[in-house]
Amino acid sequence: MASSKWLPPSNDPLITRVNDCLTRVFHQQPQSSYHLLVAYSGGLDSSVLLHLLAVLQQQLRVSSEAPFQLELSAMHVHHGLSMHADTWAQHCQQVCQQYAIPLQITRVNVAKASGQGIEASAREARYNALQQTAADFICLAHHQQDQAETLLLQLMRGAGTKGLAGMPELDLEQGLIRPLLDVSRQALETYANTHALSWVEDDSNQNTHYDRNFMRHKVLPLLATRYSGVHKTLSRAAQHMAEAGELLTELAEMDASQVVAAGLPMNQVCLQTNQLATLTEARAKNLLRWWIAQHGLRMPNAEILKQILQQLVSARKEALIDIQLSDSYSVKRYLGLAYIVKDIVPVMLDEQVWHGEPVLPLNAQDSLIFESCVGQGIAQKYFVSSPLRIRLRAGGERFKPDIGQPSRTLKYIFQAHTIPPWLRERMPLVWLGDTLVCIPNIGIDPSVAARPDEMGLLIRWQTNP
Repeated sequence: MASSKWLPPSNDPLITRVNDCLTRVFHQQPQSSYHLLVAYSGGLDSSVLLHLLAVLQQQLRVSSEAPFQLELSAMHVHHGLSMHADTWAQHCQQVCQQYAIPLQITRVNVAKASGQGIEASAREARYNALQQTAADFICLAHHQQDQAETLLLQLMRGAGTKGLAGMPELDLEQGLIRPLLDVSRQALETYANTHALSWVEDDSNQNTHYDRNFMRHKVLPLLATRYSGVHKTLSRAAQHMAEAGELLTELAEMDASQVVAAGLPMNQVCLQTNQLATLTEARAKNLLRWWIAQHGLRMPNAEILKQILQQLVSARKEALIDIQLSDSYSVKRYLGLAYIVKDIVPVMLDEQVWHGEPVLPLNAQDSLIFESCVGQGIAQKYFVSSPLRIRLRAGGERFKPDIGQPSRTLKYIFQAHTIPPWLRERMPLVWLGDTLVCIPNIGIDPSVAARPDEMGLLIRWQTNP
């Protein structure tokens, strides 16, 4: 490896490309300065990206008309998978010292037995580490060939439009920017050689046992013998799929305006199954994908998605629908509404006593929120000498929701307020002595209600459904 050389600012076209990309991104979130974290492995791609950003940072600092300034830092994720990993980290440290860019070296443990493979586990560990650092954006060095490989890998997995769209240039949700996504690897090599950059070579990049390396060293070179410019063509196809994905999202949002409902009592994003049944199968599946994405969950395979749709729209009205969506989530149906539910066993150790705190945690998922206000909730005078106690449902409880009406069983109350069955066992009940005085999010016993001029206590149940 030749020694890295820090050169004065240049007018290389790659500098212009990176500047144009950042200008487009920053236009959406205008500010005077941006902290960019560079994912720096020490390889060719990230070495070029780091140099480009360092040069651009220098150009912006001396320009009186610069629209923004850059604050750069870098992170090297030490996976510990290679015997050369320590040497690579030392190389990154030396280069960043030459550029006067702060470097954080983060060691991660790659879950080798996770079942998703070393490549995916290492990638997940790397992204998790990068996301832990405070920065306006994280800059990644993915380029045109990486995009082409991603498209082919997704094709082999039978992915839909979202997967076939590959990697976006900008991912606002995760704060990721890929300024080199439309740049060929050959252009990066030319830049690195022109500026006498040094970089490390990961020996595992030649191991075709890994899917991405197989695509890189076996499949794409073969395709290139027949189809010139294959990397550029596949990258363009990924862009077409990204645009198609945007249209499908817009269509799902249009359909959602007619199908989505707020499920009670937790205001979840639910689907009205009778309205879902009016859509064509293709549009219904598209809406289901959108709905699952709204919950931040990984997309199920086509067979599970088809099963979800069939059961939601075809099962008997009174049938209990419970379809496993992942290890922790299920799709359930109640009173014509479809819910995505986290599988939780209700746990609350013994009885809880309220001591005046604004938030009372009941377990890892559930809390009670207490708010004082005039003329609402339980009148404070009733719990001055007798504390409020919180318990889970035990069976046989009754509650009086209205003046002049008899007390009702909890089953009646829950059905009247359309509380789904899977939430009923988790519902915290508030007692004053031997009287059930409050079912949070539903109501209070009128005998303890605050008058319009009295200070009262509102109690709200907050949960992860």
